[in-house]
Amino acid sequence: MIELIAFIGMTAFISAEGWIVAHRLLQGSYGKGFEILLGLPLGAVINLLGILLLTIVGISLNSISIVSVNLIATLILLISVQPLLKAKSSIESSVDTLIIVPKALVVLSGFIIAASLIFAVSHVLLPTFHYDSTTNWNMRSKVSYHRAEVVFDSQDGLVSKSNYPFLFHALQISINQFSPNWSDKSANGIHLLLTLSCFGLLFSTIAKKGKFYALIVLALLLGIPLMTLHAGQSYADITLVGFALLSLLMFIEFRKLDDSRLLMLSGVFLSACVWTKSDGLFFCYIPWIIMVAIALVRHTGSIAHLRYPIGFSVIAAMTWPIFATVKELSLTPHGSGDAEIMLNIEAVSAFSSALFVTGSFGIYWYGLFSVLVVLLIGVRRGWDIAVDRRYFLTLLWGLIAMASYMGVYLLTSNTEYLIIGQSFDRQMLLPASLLTLSLSYMVIPRRL
Repeated sequence: MIELIAFIGMTAFISAEGWIVAHRLLQGSYGKGFEILLGLPLGAVINLLGILLLTIVGISLNSISIVSVNLIATLILLISVQPLLKAKSSIESSVDTLIIVPKALVVLSGFIIAASLIFAVSHVLLPTFHYDSTTNWNMRSKVSYHRAEVVFDSQDGLVSKSNYPFLFHALQISINQFSPNWSDKSANGIHLLLTLSCFGLLFSTIAKKGKFYALIVLALLLGIPLMTLHAGQSYADITLVGFALLSLLMFIEFRKLDDSRLLMLSGVFLSACVWTKSDGLFFCYIPWIIMVAIALVRHTGSIAHLRYPIGFSVIAAMTWPIFATVKELSLTPHGSGDAEIMLNIEAVSAFSSALFVTGSFGIYWYGLFSVLVVLLIGVRRGWDIAVDRRYFLTLLWGLIAMASYMGVYLLTSNTEYLIIGQSFDRQMLLPASLLTLSLSYMVIPRRL
């Protein structure tokens, strides 16, 4: 009972911090529900900032220090958004054309989402079963909780990958404060709520095109077999995907409304990606920078109002590599070996098999590539296809991320992890999800 009370209390505290910042920044422009759903994702970033400050100063992680520094971190973020408080959308918010979809698809989507939720909730309540979590994710958080500090060494073999960024761990450490003992249920439970918040934001935003359409898009994302498996938490891959989707979502909405505050939120969630997993730096930060740079070149009118949110985003995201360099931590999972060039013909067939045959994605990549190819060829040849061209640019993130993963697993020593199926499939969740979100905004189905 005490663990449950502690969990509810800290969840409410972290979410309230995020809501305060969201409300201050947006000032009701996008509705109360939007701000409330932003609470926990923004609160996770605030909590990370707080744990980072305590780590730099060298203060022990305990309930008093974490609560106190979270309040300081909230104040810092409130001050950071101050220059954007007078920002307004430079164009009128247009009403999206409602998309009507077949009822059979709606029913099927409902079943997929319900099954994913049942699996997620039940497995959060069960003991952690992922191997990597018992040696890295939850284990590092648990050891850090007991040591009252974020650990950056193996702790005599207890922890692996202690060089990883620690937003995931910071949230688990904080949620277990005020609890007499470490609880895996609380550690996984807070990340389940974070996942629900991220996908809830996706649903509420896409619902402008129609609630049933948003339900189908949500089912396409959560219905990826491997995504459903990771919804049980204790891995950071779904946390990374959640933050990346929010960052892309805010960028898409920025493209539609030209509101610099949305670009600021996109950058904040980008920094969350970088602080969640090593992949965030290479497969989120770099594609995001390229995408934003192209958007700036093509932007009509003054870009003065965009300089601050972009500058803030770059600085916030770069704090991790700077911190890691100072701490002499590797920015890649396996150190310098990750950059070792290695050509392996066997990896090519393994790559194709992982995407199209072995079952982690089912028919997902077949469908995704088919839509993408038809879309690109159709637009180029002038076919009668309803496409919103404003969002072509957003495809870049998913395509660059996928090309980068291909390079890593086909041209470096990481080919061994592809061949034995150790990590490739779950990392491909990122480009698959990003491309799905972009296409959901680009493709405008005819009324049925």
